[in-house]
Amino acid sequence: MSRRSFDQELEEIKQDVIKMGKLAKEAVYTSVRSLAEQDLQLVDKVFAVEDETDVLNLSIEDRCLRLTALQQPVARDLRFIAAMMRISYNFERMADHAAKIAEITKKTASKPLLKPLIDIPRMAGIISEMVDINLQAIAARDVKPTEELSKKDDLVDALYEQVYKELLTFMIKDPKTIDDATHLLIVALYLERIGDIACTTGSRIVYMIEGRRVWIK
Repeated sequence: MSRRSFDQELEEIKQDVIKMGKLAKEAVYTSVRSLAEQDLQLVDKVFAVEDETDVLNLSIEDRCLRLTALQQPVARDLRFIAAMMRISYNFERMADHAAKIAEITKKTASKPLLKPLIDIPRMAGIISEMVDINLQAIAARDVKPTEELSKKDDLVDALYEQVYKELLTFMIKDPKTIDDATHLLIVALYLERIGDIACTTGSRIVYMIEGRRVWIK
């Protein structure tokens, strides 16, 4: 394979990883919307997107492994290929968590929500911004955008704590709300984990571009 062909293959992998990120973002947004609107059609959409990320992640992994085996890349190219595999997997995990949120919608759609959703959609909105930061950094091969991830993750964590305290109050006041409150608490926990994954992805991007280890949290 010529250097030009090799670079083209790397670019195609990068574009597919960016596509993975966009799919993950769509899955998260749609899963929370499905819960807020108790819409089972949106649940099906989340499952379809999650299936698409599974297939695309395996394709990216196969191509990265093939390039590693056949071209024996070194230094920056090797870091790039390894990072693309890991980041693709991270985006696939985000979509998995979104599918779990959609499963909760499926379980609870037959009755009204315990409370209107306010902080949970806010968490999803901030996570969308974090994924956009990941995608911007990957596309431009620039670590600068990742500097915003930690602050946004702090916002996600603060909202999770707020949701936790509010739902705990519901459960203490009326034990009959425990099941419904637990479902919403699990949704918030999945979103908090997705925020953590976005930070981990940012750390991997920094290593890919600059070869230094950082821990964004």
